[in-house]
Amino acid sequence: MESLLSGELITWLGSHTRWLGLAIFLIALTESLAVAGLVVPGVLLLFAASALAGSGNLSLLATLGWAFSGAVCGDLLSFAMGRWFHQDIRRLRVFARHPQWIDHGEGFFRRYGMFSIILGRFIGPIRPIIPMIAGMFDMSTWRFLLVNILSALAWAPAYVLPGYVAGNAARWPVPESFWSEALLLAGGLAGFSFALLLLLRAQQRWSSLAAAALCLAALFGLVVSAPWLSVLYGTLEQWLDETGHAGLSAVRNWLAPLGSEAFLLLSYLPVLFLLALLRQGWQLLMLLISALLCLALGLLPGAGSTRLALLLSLLLGLVMLSNRDQSFWLRLSWGIYAIPLCALPITVWLSLPVALPIVLASILQAACASLLAIWLMERGGPLQALRQPWSILLPGWPLLAGLALLLGL
Repeated sequence: MESLLSGELITWLGSHTRWLGLAIFLIALTESLAVAGLVVPGVLLLFAASALAGSGNLSLLATLGWAFSGAVCGDLLSFAMGRWFHQDIRRLRVFARHPQWIDHGEGFFRRYGMFSIILGRFIGPIRPIIPMIAGMFDMSTWRFLLVNILSALAWAPAYVLPGYVAGNAARWPVPESFWSEALLLAGGLAGFSFALLLLLRAQQRWSSLAAAALCLAALFGLVVSAPWLSVLYGTLEQWLDETGHAGLSAVRNWLAPLGSEAFLLLSYLPVLFLLALLRQGWQLLMLLISALLCLALGLLPGAGSTRLALLLSLLLGLVMLSNRDQSFWLRLSWGIYAIPLCALPITVWLSLPVALPIVLASILQAACASLLAIWLMERGGPLQALRQPWSILLPGWPLLAGLALLLGL
């Protein structure tokens, strides 16, 4: 029934595009609203509506703006509901039937406090509950509003861009075999991601080693599949070199410093020095082993850019070290935290011709090195997480260093 209604809504929006911005706002609001966000397929609707916007019916900035506004308003309404009803909200019929929804959200909020609002926005089952829990606990309105806005700034691009890019790409003048090759690559990546999730979900001592082996196999798979993806890669190269994308040259020139050795050193050295200063020896050793493995994997045929792989390995390693003491699904949700951190260096390489295979190979190279380093470090026992309160911000250092380098600071 829900899928039928969703299909009818998207069909109606396709013929009434003037309501598309408002529809994206309402979908994002409902997705973030307590109770409604648990039953409405908001992610699917938002992807479809964003695809319609990307097909030429709405600009990217307007699409992001409508989604951002809806997410902020939805969380504010949930927060106000919690402030108004407090514990009496448990008496509502929907929560009386499903008390575990509030219990799980309350446990998550007690454990992570303000950070639960940021992380919880990306975790499906508790996403619309956390703002209501924050209101029930009488969190400061101004503090909630600040965290709400900051988390929505990350949420909107993460949920809107995939659909928008898909809708925009559908208008590209491409060869007939382009989409079949793109589907082949997407299917392979989806299968790889699912297998990787199953291996890590096992949470055995061999899980990290098996996942690293899978990444290595996928790296060789990219090399073997290259002849079957030649039209896809060639079309992307041609598209990037078209005169209509003259602004791309300016972007390349501006982002060029992020592909330099100076940025790599600026990212690594302060982090390593800080860990040494705080006597976090095992964590420091893990990052060094990961970097050495990245360099070794760079000697393999079909490997990606060593610089990009080293940087991604640092970011992945820091995220892993920051959440080692948490549950599997919460650690997995930190992947959303890593995405915007990795987006800046990846953007540099995506702006280059035939960059897609290089970026994919670099990601697999970094993931393989990080997972293998974790396995080596944990052979004698679990690796301790970085326990300083500010450690959650440490993975963001390369991003700050890159922005400082671009701005000439």
